[in-house]
Order: sequence, then C-alpha cells, then structure tokens
Amino acid sequence: PPEVLSGFVLERLKDDVERKLGNVSEAVITVPAFFDEKRRRATQLAGELAGLKVLDIINEPTAAAVAYGYQQGFLKSDEGTTESQRILVYDLGGGTFDVTILEISGDKFHALATDGDVRLGGKDFDERIVNHVAEKFVKEHGVDPRSDLEDCAALWLEAQQAKHALSERSRYTILCMHNGIRMKTELTRAEFEEKTRDLLGRTETTTSLVVKQAKMEWDQIDRVLLVGGSSRMPMVAEMLHRLTNKPIDQSMSPDEAVAHGAALYAAMLMRKRDGAENGGAGFELVNVNSHSLGIVGRDVKTNRLVNNVVIPKNTALPHRSKWIRCQTQKANQQSVVVPVVEGESQRPQQCIALGTCVVRDLPTELAAGSDVYVQYRYEANGLIRVSAKLPDARREATVEIKREEMQNTETLAVWKKRLTGVEPSREESAVISNAPKPSAEADSGDLRKRLDSLYLEIGQVAAGRDVPAILKRNQQMILASQQKLQTIQKQVDSADRQATEAASSAEQIRFSAEAARVRSEAQNVRKQLDFAYLILGRECLNQGVAVEGVSAQRSEAEALRAQLESS
Repeated sequence: PPEVLSGFVLERLKDDVERKLGNVSEAVITVPAFFDEKRRRATQLAGELAGLKVLDIINEPTAAAVAYGYQQGFLKSDEGTTESQRILVYDLGGGTFDVTILEISGDKFHALATDGDVRLGGKDFDERIVNHVAEKFVKEHGVDPRSDLEDCAALWLEAQQAKHALSERSRYTILCMHNGIRMKTELTRAEFEEKTRDLLGRTETTTSLVVKQAKMEWDQIDRVLLVGGSSRMPMVAEMLHRLTNKPIDQSMSPDEAVAHGAALYAAMLMRKRDGAENGGAGFELVNVNSHSLGIVGRDVKTNRLVNNVVIPKNTALPHRSKWIRCQTQKANQQSVVVPVVEGESQRPQQCIALGTCVVRDLPTELAAGSDVYVQYRYEANGLIRVSAKLPDARREATVEIKREEMQNTETLAVWKKRLTGVEPSREESAVISNAPKPSAEADSGDLRKRLDSLYLEIGQVAAGRDVPAILKRNQQMILASQQKLQTIQKQVDSADRQATEAASSAEQIRFSAEAARVRSEAQNVRKQLDFAYLILGRECLNQGVAVEGVSAQRSEAEALRAQLESS
C-alpha cells in the first residue's frame, strides 16, 4: 500500500534527523495544495507508521509563504510591518504543481485561492528528454533503450542532469548506452523549451485561473514567489514575468522554503499546545478548501444522479453554508439519505464519497416533493458536519463526517512487517486477508472498460453509416486517420522489403531502423483511430442516434451507463 512506502521514506528522514538533533517524535508534514482528502489521510497514516505524531498537514505553498513572511520580518513584532502583501506562490515540484494566492497582513496568512495539478511536475519534463533521445536512438540504430530497465533508468538520470544543466547553460550533451551501442545527443535549451512548451502552458493556464478564482487582477498581486526545484528552469520565470509584468522573487531556496515554513508552523503549534507565550514566531493561518463539497441528488428533468456543489472550492475555512433546499423523491418515503462528495464534476462517480447523513423514521403519507433542507459546516481542521431537516415531518439529523481510511493502521503495520522481512504472526496475517478489498471500485473499472469497448464497436459501424450533421466532424476525423494509417502501412512494407533486399549489413540496419520508426508511428495512429471510434460511439448514444446493426451493443451500453450512474 502507498501508505507503507511513504512511511518508509518518512522513517528514513526521521532517522537522518535524529542523528543530528536527537530524538524526534512530532512533525508537520506538507502536501501539495491540490491533494484531496484521501491523499491527505494516507499521508497522515504514513507519518504514524513512521513513528511520528503528526501535528498537522499543511499545504506546501502556504508553508513557503510562511517562510517568506518570516524572512521579510512579518513575524517579528519588534520590527515587523503592518502593511499587507498579496503574494502568488508558484510551486512546481518533481511530481506535482500548485499555485496559491495568499494575503500576508502582519502575523495573519490568509489563503485566497488555490489550484493545481497532481499529475504534472519535473518528471514530465524529464520524460520529454528521455523520449527525444530514445526516439533518435531507435531511428539511428533500430533498437529502443527504453526496453531495458537498467539502460532506461540510466537515461532518466541523464535526462534529469540535462534539465539541470540547461538551467545554467545553453546546450548539453546527453549520453545514451544500450545494446552495446554508445550514442551522444546534443540538446539545446531552445529545443528543450520547445518540446516542453505545452507542459509550461498548462501551468500558465492554471496560474491565470487562480487569479480569476480569487476575483483579482494581476496589478493586485504584489509579489510572485517561485518554489519547487523545477521552478529553476529559466522559462518558468520568463513566462511568469510576461504573464504578470512583475519582477519574480527567487530569493528563497526553492528546495528548502517549504520545509522552513513547516518547521515554523510546527514550532507555533507546539508552543500553543504547551502554553508558551514567547520564544519565536507566532502567526495565524486561514486556509481554503482545494476541492468543492457537494450533495448527490437526482435531477428531476433528466432523472440522473448529479453532484450539487454546496461549498465551492477556495472557500475560506471554517465555513457554514446556507440551507440548501432539496425535495423527497417519492411519496411515503421512509428516510432521506444525503450523500456527501468532494469534487468539481457534476457526475458523482467522478467525485470522492466522504460519507452520508440520514434522516430516518419519516411519517407515513409524506407527499413526494416534500422540502428537505441541508446545511454543511466545514471546520478549519477538515471536520465536516452535515445537517438535514424536513420541516413538514418535523424530523432532522446531524452527522460528523471524519476521514474515511482506505486501510486501518493495524493492517498497514502488518504490511510494514512483511516489507521489512519480518514474518507476521498467524493472527496478523488474518488481519491482511480480512482487510476490505476495493471490489466496488474494481467492478466499476471493469464496467467502464466494457462500456468503452461497446462505444468502440458502435463507432466502428457508425463510421460507415449516414449520421446527423452534428457527428459529421467525428466521421471526417476517422476518415483522415484511416487514410494516414494506409499511407504509413505502405511505408512499413517498403522499409521491410528494403531491409530484406539490402546489399550490406549497414543498409539492413538503416532500413530496419526506419521500419521500426514507422511501425511506432503506425501504432500511435491506430490508438488515435480507436479513440476517434470510441468518441463517435459515445456521441451516438448521447445524441440518441440509432445506428443500424449495433442495437444489441446500444442496449447493453445504455444499461451499463444507468448502472454506473446509480452506483
């Protein structure tokens, strides 16, 4: 389980620290601001497995802002300033990206808006270099260094080194070794920036979005602060300067700022707990929720389950929502269930289920459409309270929703024993075998795979049928991909024939490499074609288009969609 692997990392850090500082038993752990509750809870469990008492989980951009505030003297009462500053923290780390706007006023740190991407970071920039070199290797030598684990790992390390070097110089030579072949590739900073332009563009879009979410303009931002090792790339500061027209603050160590802020926050929490009145910086943090909280209900017009957002993302915590009016679904309803989810999507299955609030024992003969009022309270510590009441029935209920754990600590501790080579006892092994399995999630995944295959079948047939004008563009995309695939296949056949008929081994290698390159291109086009078929099939169902010859697939797909929506 990921909690165990994270626990090993934290345990190693704890051991390293204790060699310098002595016994350490408490910690504040930082996480990307865009982490959802499942990831935050898993991080807390990892800390507990590592033998740490986790004082709190704090967002990384907020921790960096605390370190910046301390550096600028905001937290020193004798020389601090009372002027407020609004700073934008751009945090591009190894695996995640966050951007947060905070207002610092004296010893108060108030987060105004946050957003991010948990699947974008420095590793994605490294991967572009890896693929660039590997594809060149395939083209020149006909073999792929990514096919060998050790050679691929070495190439990844070279790619990281190249990225670091290109932050300081204009070009770098990358060494790739595979299958007894040694190849050098020169990569310029301009080439690297061109190959990763879309990745940087994703961070630019998110940054602009956060400013809008904070209901601000760029001239209202006082300072832009860079955090995270990947923010060292020159194109990051250049993009932000162009976007904001402001000087970019790189005065803090991008690798250490977050840790410094976490240490300051931990010291403050410990002083508050121990009742100390002095001995360092004291400050107040006001955070926002990075994901919306909603209610799952059934839309009266479409009869589909939908997520109705009650507390939007970027709401300052704590927060009490207004009473939201809903209605009972049918007459003589005996109970009302209010499912609480976290996420932005209107589709509940794409959100994270947090829990339910149930109002029971409703009176008989309660009319359909009776009013149900729901209120959420989201505490600063993440605790969620949900209240529901039915005035007509004089019934109400309140529930506290705590973090649902994917696995309990006992189960994870047994896993930890196994991974460290300690054989668990028979009773402990039973704990693992009896641990809850993610069967519902797995079943849901299987249903989605089957649904996608049905879309594909419907789309393949619909591509050759007469369809409404709204779907013509999909057909044209499919036709273009089909023609491109035919052309590439001819190139593959030609390269294979030339390799067979080659007069020398050098020519044979050259033509074989060309055939390998074209086959890879053909595989990519086939993936694009299958995806286009899938989209066309899905749109046929969405638009109510009956395609002749696939009625059975259509009926099964509709049934699967209904099953997934109700699950």
